[in-house]
Amino acid sequence: MMNIAIYMRLSKEDEFSHEESNSISMQRLLLQDYVREHFPDAKVYEFADDGYTGTNFERPGIQELLDRVKNFEINCIIVKDFSRFARDYIELGSYLEQIFPFMGVRFISINDKYDSDQYVGNVADIDVNFKNLLYDLYSKDLSVKIKASLRSMKEQGKFVGAEPPFGYAKDPKDRHKFVVAEDEAEIVRSMFAMYADGMSTVEIARIFNEEGIKTPAQIWTEKGIRKFKPKGGVYLWQNTSMTRMLKNRAYVGDLVQGIYECQKIGIDKQVTDQEKWIIKENHHEPIVDRKVFDKVQERLGKRRRPRGKQQRHILVGRLKCGGCGRNLRHNISGHHYYWCSGVNVYQLDGCVKRIEDFYLEEVILFQLQQHIMELGESDRLLQEEKDKAVEAVEVLKQECRAAEKAVENAKKKRMADFEAYALGKKESYDSSTDQLELLRKKYEGLREQLSLAEDKVREYSRLKVHESFPVMKLTPELMDEYIESIEIHPGNDVRVIWK
Repeated sequence: MMNIAIYMRLSKEDEFSHEESNSISMQRLLLQDYVREHFPDAKVYEFADDGYTGTNFERPGIQELLDRVKNFEINCIIVKDFSRFARDYIELGSYLEQIFPFMGVRFISINDKYDSDQYVGNVADIDVNFKNLLYDLYSKDLSVKIKASLRSMKEQGKFVGAEPPFGYAKDPKDRHKFVVAEDEAEIVRSMFAMYADGMSTVEIARIFNEEGIKTPAQIWTEKGIRKFKPKGGVYLWQNTSMTRMLKNRAYVGDLVQGIYECQKIGIDKQVTDQEKWIIKENHHEPIVDRKVFDKVQERLGKRRRPRGKQQRHILVGRLKCGGCGRNLRHNISGHHYYWCSGVNVYQLDGCVKRIEDFYLEEVILFQLQQHIMELGESDRLLQEEKDKAVEAVEVLKQECRAAEKAVENAKKKRMADFEAYALGKKESYDSSTDQLELLRKKYEGLREQLSLAEDKVREYSRLKVHESFPVMKLTPELMDEYIESIEIHPGNDVRVIWK
């Protein structure tokens, strides 16, 4: 049964090229016609990314497609051309020549006349690889032109992002403008009003969660705008995301763009200097009154208390709640301890209420000491096995040399018997021929055993050997070397996941 995924992508670059053939609708028609003609009985799934670049795989549609591939739900992918799937020729090559063949997935690019079934066991021809390189170079060249064009549009007051902030939707008549999404805007107004009246973001988040008010992620997922998978499988308001919303000038009608900038293709975006931000005041209809917004900003400014330079605790950022999967927070006022925001903010069961940092240090140090001792014992046994394997290689080498010499002697004897047969002194030289074949087979068998034994030695050599050594103190270097993550479960059960 063919389970086919047709994938379509449209990016900002395609918008500027004005090629109708690249539109999502035209790609869909082309792909559906191809499937009907070549795979009439196949089950077809559609995946699309509208407004996403092809220089990386940070796209919701492609991520969902690849998840289906990992679960063996898809065994064929069809695209209009390679550039729809990816513009990075190295990453595209990895998928075409390694990942998809390994997963048993057939890949078809219609315009490139490429079908991976034609290249089973072979590397794709130079035409395919050259096209991929051209797509990558084209993308890098186009990036410079697009950046200049986008900046010009931003300076004209046109919104060029993928989606507007929560509370707004794109104007159906002009995608560069906003219109108020009233169902979302009501939530935003409530949040600003509650904070302006003196409530904290933690209190607001708790009330919203108790009253079942939907989060932006949940609403966007239900509307099909974006897809989010919440931690713990539950959509919950978080005070940190609320703080970001309370600072957003879009809610008073101002459009602020150019906050983030990507210096190079494939590199994460970084925050730019405020002087580079492009701000257009009164760009769209406000959701929040400017007086209320200014009052909120005044409160947010007062929240920041200047602190002296404090040393960051060694476990900060390394601890996860075993109940909800969130990072634990470190309390440094009075007693120093870690806790999970799921307890106070989200009222979740099974989250960490409180665990002292000095207790964690002692427990993790003890577990690390035991782990290194166990590694030392394991590696002692590993070394013994490696020594045995090296010894076996030496024995096989000696046997191979002896077998090789026996073959040479058998060749000489066969030649002598043949000469005697030619002179009429012997009736046959078959016995010497049979003996030579037996010795050859024995030699070849020994060579094969030797090759396997040498592979085994190489495999042992690749494994890291740890020396047992006394560990008296936790250090970042030791934890980076040995620890993958640390989970805290109910009852202060500390579970270390080792690398």
